[in-house]
Amino acid sequence: MTDQKLTNRPIMMLIVVVAFAAGYLFYSQWIQPAQLPINPSPVAAKGDLAMFKDLAIDFSILDDSRFKSLKVFGESPVKPGVTGKRDIFAPF
Repeated sequence: MTDQKLTNRPIMMLIVVVAFAAGYLFYSQWIQPAQLPINPSPVAAKGDLAMFKDLAIDFSILDDSRFKSLKVFGESPVKPGVTGKRDIFAPF
């Protein structure tokens, strides 16, 4: 029984070392991060303002009585003031 324990231990150690070496080689050399192909955008779509050439904006809404009856409430322009809470993590 003692001889069997003495021979099993080195064999188990050898199996563990070989498994770690195989795992290291597998993960370091054969597995690469997934790289998705990134296609460049079409050249015609970059900054193409030709589609706005025939744009017609209807300004008749500005002449409507409902638009003219709108009022501004509050301060205009807004005056900046102190906002927020004091810094609770400040050292003072």
